[in-house]
Amino acid sequence: MPDRQVVGKCLTGWQAVGKHAVMGIQVRRRAEARWTGTVPTGVGHIRTASKALDSDYSLRSRETDDAPLNTNPEELIGAGLAGCFAMSVANLLEQDGYDGVEVTANSVVRLEETEEGFRITEIALSVTGKADTLTDDDFARLTDQAKRTCPVSRALAGTTITLAQTKVVS
Repeated sequence: MPDRQVVGKCLTGWQAVGKHAVMGIQVRRRAEARWTGTVPTGVGHIRTASKALDSDYSLRSRETDDAPLNTNPEELIGAGLAGCFAMSVANLLEQDGYDGVEVTANSVVRLEETEEGFRITEIALSVTGKADTLTDDDFARLTDQAKRTCPVSRALAGTTITLAQTKVVS
């Protein structure tokens, strides 16, 4: 972005503020879930309005890794966080002037039974990235910034999110 002040929105929905572009739109996404039966024996179905996800889920899909091809809420939260986090880190790398950016984020979501009931107690992220001339120190700084600014990270503020691993790959 040029070093000039621009006022107003671009057609793309991005708005220039100082030297940085910020998004000037609001996004709303929809999803639906339906549950039939008791929790131990019942089945649910979850889908997104975009039709990118249309899947069954069950108690078994939450408790075991060998359940039929079903998803579960924890997996969806982990995927949402990993996807948003990778985009946030890539954006920060681009803002810092890096070229050839590629970021991969993996998540592990921990669901535990506590005295208050079931709770997601931790989400561990492993993040790798590459970009021309990227150093480990810069990558660590930017992933830490993304942890504080990623919209999904912020939505999950009541959950401990740890950066289990961040590294630059070649």
